[in-house]
Amino acid sequence: MKTSYAKKAFSDPQSLAATPEVAASLVAKLQKSPLEVDQRLNKLEAVFAESRIFLSNNTLSLNAAALGDTGMCGAKPTVEVLDKNFGAGLDFLLTWKLWLQAGKHCGLTSTLSYLAISEQPLCLGDIKQLHRSWPQLKSLSLKLQKQYPSAIKGFHQLDFGKVKLILVQAESEHARAQVQGKFDVCLGDLEIATNNGYIPPWQRPTLGVTQKSKVAVIGAGISGTATAYSLSQRGFDVTLIERGQALASGASGNRQGMLYAKLPDNATIAGQFHQQGLQHSMGQLKRCLDAKYWQACGLLQLATNAKQVAQMQAVMQRGYPLSWLQWLEQDAAEELAQQPLSAGGLYFPHSGWVSPVDWCESLCDQSGANVWLATDVVGMQQTQNHVWHLTLAGAYSGDYEFDAVVIANANGAKDLLAKQSISLKSIRGQVSYIAADKELGQSPALVVCGEGYVTPAQQGVFAVGASYNLHTVDMALSAQDHTDNLSRLSEVLPRHKKLGSNSIAGGRVSFRAVTPDYLPLVGQLADESKVLDRFAKLRQDANYKFAEEMPYLAGLYINAGHGSKGLITAPLSAEILASQMANQSLPVAQCVAWGLDPNRFIVRDLIRRKR
Repeated sequence: MKTSYAKKAFSDPQSLAATPEVAASLVAKLQKSPLEVDQRLNKLEAVFAESRIFLSNNTLSLNAAALGDTGMCGAKPTVEVLDKNFGAGLDFLLTWKLWLQAGKHCGLTSTLSYLAISEQPLCLGDIKQLHRSWPQLKSLSLKLQKQYPSAIKGFHQLDFGKVKLILVQAESEHARAQVQGKFDVCLGDLEIATNNGYIPPWQRPTLGVTQKSKVAVIGAGISGTATAYSLSQRGFDVTLIERGQALASGASGNRQGMLYAKLPDNATIAGQFHQQGLQHSMGQLKRCLDAKYWQACGLLQLATNAKQVAQMQAVMQRGYPLSWLQWLEQDAAEELAQQPLSAGGLYFPHSGWVSPVDWCESLCDQSGANVWLATDVVGMQQTQNHVWHLTLAGAYSGDYEFDAVVIANANGAKDLLAKQSISLKSIRGQVSYIAADKELGQSPALVVCGEGYVTPAQQGVFAVGASYNLHTVDMALSAQDHTDNLSRLSEVLPRHKKLGSNSIAGGRVSFRAVTPDYLPLVGQLADESKVLDRFAKLRQDANYKFAEEMPYLAGLYINAGHGSKGLITAPLSAEILASQMANQSLPVAQCVAWGLDPNRFIVRDLIRRKR
C-alpha cells in the first residue's frame, strides 16, 4: 500500500554492538558520571517529585492527588517512564528501587513500565563490570543481567513481573519515531517525534479498557493462554473459554513445536516482528516453563539449492550479531546435528523446540485465570452500555457479561465475527511422529529445517512436518501425508532415506489460521461498515488527512492468524494487545503495531479501490 503514512522497520546493519574502543570509552564515562549512586538517587527523587509521581521526603510515597481521585496511594494503574539514554541501566535500577520502596510503604499495586533508548548498547560483560560498582543495587542488577539482550537493533521487552523494561536499541532519532505511549516522566526531557504531526486514525492509540475489568478470552491455545497471562499481569480479571476438553486442543496441541524465525534479506516489518518474537518467546520460556518441556538446543535452516544459499547469505550481510545468527558450512552443521545433512545454512544458537501443550498449561496456571473447558460460545452481543453479553453452551452453559472480549480461537474467529470480513484462511497440516532408532531413525541433536522440519527426540519419538493443504477439512490422518513427511525428512537428513511407513509412531492433524500477508491480527476491532463509510475518501486520495477517529468496537479485541509461526508470534502479540488494553507504552515499534492491526485490510482495500 503506497502511502506517506508508512513507517519503515529499523534499517541495517542489525547489530549495534560497539567496537572495543567505543565500549571502553563508554564504560569509562559511565564510571565517572554519576560518581555516587546515592547522589543520583536523590536527583531522581527530585525529578519524580516534580512530576508529581514520587514525593521526595522521609517517608517516600506516591502522590495520591496526582494519581487519581480516590485519594488512595497507588491509584494509578501504571507508572510510565521514558529514558533517553539507558547506558548501563543505572536510572532504571534506581527507579525500580524507588518503585519498590513506594510499594513497601503504602501497598502499591500499580505496575512500572520503563522504556529506554540505547544508541550504543554495551555487551553483557561491560554491564556486569559497571554493576559491580553499585553493590547496593546488586539484587536488582543481577535480575537485569539475566535478561539483558544482545545488541540487535529494535525493541526488546524484559519482563520482571509488575516491572517491565522496554529497551529500544537504535539510533535515537529512529527510536523516537517508533515509540508509542504516554509517559508520566521523561528523563532527559525527551520528546517523542510521533506526538507531533498528523497520524491517520487507524494508527492512533486505542483507548483501552479500565483495569480490573472482566475480560473473556475465547480460545485456549498459545494465543489465548499467552493473552490470559499478559492481561493478568496487568491486573485484569480473566476468564479463558475453550470449546475443547483440554487446553491446546487445536493447532497448539502438537507434541513438539519449533521456534523458528525465517528472516528476510532486507529490513521489513515482518522480519522485525519475527526477530523480536523469537527473542521474546525464548525469554518467556526461561521464566515460565520447566526446562524438561523445552530445549534451546539451536536450530539449523538448511540452504539446499543455489537460490536459498544466495538468500541466506544476503541475510548474513544484514549484520546480525554472531551470538544470535551464524552461517555454517555443511561439515560444521553436521557436527552440531551429530549426523549427515544435505547442506549447510543458517544457525540460530538460541532457538530450539518446546512442548506447546505444557507451555499453554504453564501460562494458564500462572495467569490465575478462570478456565472454562468444554464450553462453546454460541452467541455474542454488545449491550447498550458497551458490556459484552456471551451465551455459552456446554460445561458452563448460560448467559454471562464481560467488560471486554478477546477473540483468540484461530479460524473460529470467523464464526464469532460473522458481520466482519475477517481475513483468515484455514490450512490443514499433518505432523508425523517417528520412533527414534539407533541405526536409521536417530534424531538430530538440534532442530533442522528445510522444506519441512525435524526435531530432536522427546521420550523416544521425534516430530517431522508438516504438510500444507488448503483444500480439505479432513481431520483423519493421511497415509499420503505421512509418506510426504518421510520424504521431507530424507531431504534434510540423508541417513533416513531407508525409513518406511513402519517407522511412523503416530501423527496429528490441525488447521493453521493464516492471513493474506501472513502476519497475525492483533488489536482492537473496528466497525467495518463505519470504516468504509467514514474513510471513503481513501479511494481517491490515499494521503487524505482525516479529523475523524477510528470507529472502534468498544471492548472487542483479537489475537489470531498466527499460521505456522505462532510459537514465536503469539506470546509477543499477547503483550502488544495487553499493553493496548491497559493503555501502556507498546513493546514493539509503531510500524510493527500497524502491520498487525486487524483493520488493516479494510483500509488497504479502500486505498486499492477494492471496496
